[in-house]
Amino acid sequence: MDNLKKHWLERRLDDLNKTKKDFASCLGIQQSHVSAILSGIRKIQAAEIKKTAEFLEFDRTAFLDFISGDITEEELWNYQKPEEVSSEDIALLKAVKSLASRQEAAQDIKNPSQPATLPPKTNERV
Repeated sequence: MDNLKKHWLERRLDDLNKTKKDFASCLGIQQSHVSAILSGIRKIQAAEIKKTAEFLEFDRTAFLDFISGDITEEELWNYQKPEEVSSEDIALLKAVKSLASRQEAAQDIKNPSQPATLPPKTNERV
């Protein structure tokens, strides 16, 4: 079968040297359900999205965007997961944020002609 005429799922399974049987087993569904997905009769269920993305080695967010129609198959295949922020980087960002807040507070103290202001409280996490 011409590779362009294959269903995206079949192409991905081929690329990863995985079988429809393996996919069905991963999801805990019958092989006939995989065939139904390939023929367009059945869609991947919401509860199956995470396992499907992991089995097919896709980023979960990108895969969800793909099945929602927000990105193309090509974009999914070429998606590069952003590097994760290390715990050291998070600690550094928090320290910088804290220093910036202290400098603003110190500036308020240095200029007594203006009323002192406290930095706004934020609930955001870095």
